[in-house]
Amino acid sequence: MKTVRDLMTPDVVWVTPSTRVKVAITFMKGHSIGALPVLVNSGLVGIVTLYDLLGEPQDAPVEELMTRRFTSVDPDMTAYDAARLLQETGDNHLLVTQDDQLVGILSQGDLMPELGRTFDPLTELPWSDSFREWSMNALKRGLEITIILFDLDKFGIFNKKYGHVVGDTVIKEVAGVLKRGVDPDLELLCRYGGDEFGLVTVRRADEAAALAEVLKERVSQIKIDEVPEGVSMTYGMFGGRRTKEREDMHYAATIDDLITRASKNCTANKPNRIEEALPALASAASLLEAASSDGSARAPRLKIETISFISSGTEAKVGVTLARGGNEFMRESSGYAVGEESILRLFAEAAAGAVCKSLAPDHGIVVEDASLQESGKDDEIVTVVAMYVHPRSSVRLTGSALVRRGDHYRAAAAALLDAVNRQVELAPSRE
Repeated sequence: MKTVRDLMTPDVVWVTPSTRVKVAITFMKGHSIGALPVLVNSGLVGIVTLYDLLGEPQDAPVEELMTRRFTSVDPDMTAYDAARLLQETGDNHLLVTQDDQLVGILSQGDLMPELGRTFDPLTELPWSDSFREWSMNALKRGLEITIILFDLDKFGIFNKKYGHVVGDTVIKEVAGVLKRGVDPDLELLCRYGGDEFGLVTVRRADEAAALAEVLKERVSQIKIDEVPEGVSMTYGMFGGRRTKEREDMHYAATIDDLITRASKNCTANKPNRIEEALPALASAASLLEAASSDGSARAPRLKIETISFISSGTEAKVGVTLARGGNEFMRESSGYAVGEESILRLFAEAAAGAVCKSLAPDHGIVVEDASLQESGKDDEIVTVVAMYVHPRSSVRLTGSALVRRGDHYRAAAAALLDAVNRQVELAPSRE
């Protein structure tokens, strides 16, 4: 997660108490800023905003209009904590100090792009991109980590039976319980997607397991009037020491592996989940096997045949054609191209749509996330998280692909296929 240092304006324009209003306004307009720190002998004594100065006498000194109450923070504070502080104080700016020296200024506008990308407004928890970044940084420091995935039981029933408003209430209540039970110095909690939460911790494995049990028990004690059957959740976890990795290891791939194993462990622990999922999984496997041109028991892998990309301004159209066993499956996906990750997601969605055309009508692939990370060897890896949805249940899939020859977009489609093909390989045969 980014810190105040990453987002603040470091070259601070400041004034003294005797600076005239007209000069201060000229500074603000010239530098396109909305506030100025007020210093005396390098010491902070206040802050003045453009709002404070508008309509005031042009020759009045700033000290008559400045606010002497201000909030200063350390540059290593997280963006999330800075946003919470602004909300609590009602301020629009934070003054950033280190060793009693002013080193920057941070506004609400500086935080919005970061928080809009990484935080879920419903739960006020970070999304999975911050989860992965925190995990990767821990691995790079040689720390042992454990990943725990929490999945609410039968959450779909809440939405269908009581409506999405009640469903959102359940999600918020669970998030609150989990937040109160974790230590931000040891772990990061995120909303991983839908009704699933992720926790990465540097606690020892036995301590992590004990924490998971405590959180599960606390969630079971949640009381919501509209949900008489109560709330429960299942968790899966996986971790291990990662202090002797090869120098050329791909940290992102290691995180994917831990998440996949934790997710499988969670699925295995789900009440009646295995019995419910097997018929649909066998059905999907039979369908894929039937598409094989050589009549073998295992279906051939889907492969990328062609990819197209057309953009106009902020709008883009992506086409992906997949091939398997002499058959082709093509799908186009349209959307707004506002940043690298939004385009990666379009390619992953187009690939998922093409995969869906190879499946039965009541089976599908839904993309949850597509992200680009740097590995430990100056390589880049695209990771895609998706849900394989079928009539009886759903399975989360995670796949990764190394970016080759700078083609990030083909890598996004390849990462989706990596997840799908791996699921096919694990599916039981008809033998």
